[in-house]
Amino acid sequence: MLSAAAFGLFCVACTLLAFVRHPIYGLYFYLSATYVYPPGRWWAYMFGDLRWSLLAAVVTVLAVWFGSAKLRPKPFWLANTPALIITLYALLMLIQTSWAVDIGTHLRGTTQFFKYIVAFWFVYRVVDSEEGVRNLLLAHVLGCGLLGLYAYVAGRSGGRLDGVGGPGIDDANTLGMYFATGAITAVGLLLVERGWRRWLSFGCLGIIMNGLILTNTRGAFLGLLAGGLVLAVCKAREHRRTFWLLAGAGVLCTSVLIDEKFIDRMSTIQDAIEQTEGADFSAVTRMTLAAAQMEMFRDYPMGTGWRGTATLSPRYLDEKYLSGGGRSSHNTFLTTLVEQGVPGAVLYIWLTLWTIRAIYSLRSRRRGASPQFVSLAATISGVLAVVFASGLTADFLMAEVQFWMLAALVSTIGFATKDSKEAQASVRVRSDRAVAEGPT
Repeated sequence: MLSAAAFGLFCVACTLLAFVRHPIYGLYFYLSATYVYPPGRWWAYMFGDLRWSLLAAVVTVLAVWFGSAKLRPKPFWLANTPALIITLYALLMLIQTSWAVDIGTHLRGTTQFFKYIVAFWFVYRVVDSEEGVRNLLLAHVLGCGLLGLYAYVAGRSGGRLDGVGGPGIDDANTLGMYFATGAITAVGLLLVERGWRRWLSFGCLGIIMNGLILTNTRGAFLGLLAGGLVLAVCKAREHRRTFWLLAGAGVLCTSVLIDEKFIDRMSTIQDAIEQTEGADFSAVTRMTLAAAQMEMFRDYPMGTGWRGTATLSPRYLDEKYLSGGGRSSHNTFLTTLVEQGVPGAVLYIWLTLWTIRAIYSLRSRRRGASPQFVSLAATISGVLAVVFASGLTADFLMAEVQFWMLAALVSTIGFATKDSKEAQASVRVRSDRAVAEGPT
């Protein structure tokens, strides 16, 4: 009862503040609906069949429209490359309806993808300052911390942790990936924040890492390593000592949390690559499925439509590799290759290359920029690296966190470009003034 009342009051407060103070409060409402997922809680009956995510999205969109004067001017959202790519991808899915192997399923996926474009848009609009970036990242850490508490209460079942989050986060692979993004975000905030925000991030980090271990997910572990590497390379030089102290402390603390099941699970990564006789069956299934997906692509070069891999897998795989009559994709790139064909693969590669280039450009701008700003940008880059690396062993095409972080990265690049232009203009003004005044 108390949980239901607290959540209801939080949503009402965020709705009012979104219109009175700043639209970012509508984003907090949206994120809370994603992480809490009221329909999955025991107190859901108190609110009936209310569609929380849709309500929160409507509140946020209306707050942006009516409160545009409170937001700092930004370029039209479609003017940036990620927005253009994901919009083209959505239009491709819409066109594919005419030849999708399962039209009903494909339409559901297309609708979902368009919803994520809306989420990209309002994150791009409300994150209009460095403070907005900090707030978004802290909200993500708190959300992942809450999922960590749910994971702790639920515990493992059969060596994995499923059914903890809401739709899209309810399987161990996706939940583990979210935990990895939350861990990287928490470390980034520990570098740039002070006071209660730093302590809150620190507390959430332990809960998040425990949740990551409970998921027992190899892809999330690889994603965590990739995200940590990007953060280590791209962070501000002023934060390098703090970062490595945190990294050392993190290794020690994680060694206390890990158990035998987690170690055994991670030790099968090499077996999966080599496909040895004693390799983990789940890992071997992924390799077998990847080969089958290449055959699907050859047969359907323009794509099968959303979830086409699961629909066609009984034709291309032995029954022992199927689960529930089918087998979903376990690699994001192969998902795009099979389900959206050559055009989808091109768009995915384009987005990946843009992200890599953006990360490199942010790193090259470290000189002259504030350390806090640089490390915030590095944190967002690390989160995206987690999603991309984890996508080597799971399908994260529809992972919503990447849409939020892509919008945040675009905003961060915009702030950096604006600050750079203002700094150059200031230098030119001082130089012209010195020339005009002449020697004294």
